[in-house]
Amino acid sequence: MSHTLNETSQFKHQLRRVRKSPRWRPIFEGHVPFDGDDRSPWDYVTDCLLTGSEIPAYFYVHPLHFPKSLEKQIKRRLQTSEHVTIQVLELHFDGHNGNHLLVFYDSTDVTTLLAIGTHSDLFS
Repeated sequence: MSHTLNETSQFKHQLRRVRKSPRWRPIFEGHVPFDGDDRSPWDYVTDCLLTGSEIPAYFYVHPLHFPKSLEKQIKRRLQTSEHVTIQVLELHFDGHNGNHLLVFYDSTDVTTLLAIGTHSDLFS
């Protein structure tokens, strides 16, 4: 099953910034450290999101607690009923202890990319 990827304007701004940073080069130009795969971590994760494939445990996908205002914003953007529970997920491009993060909301047919950055970029 294929998904559609949506990007918030905040995400687009952050993506332009991190793509320019040499510290993010391994995420966009490197290779995933498994399966003999030559894709970058960015390409690997976005391919998984687009195809609806399971993201490997290496990327440490886990729920993220977020403010109610963000939940309302997501529901408004997706035109989703107030009775639906929104689960925002975070993953680490560079393994469980990594500091290169992607925050997203995944539903059956749409994945919304909410934020990209380091812990200090996103949570300080």
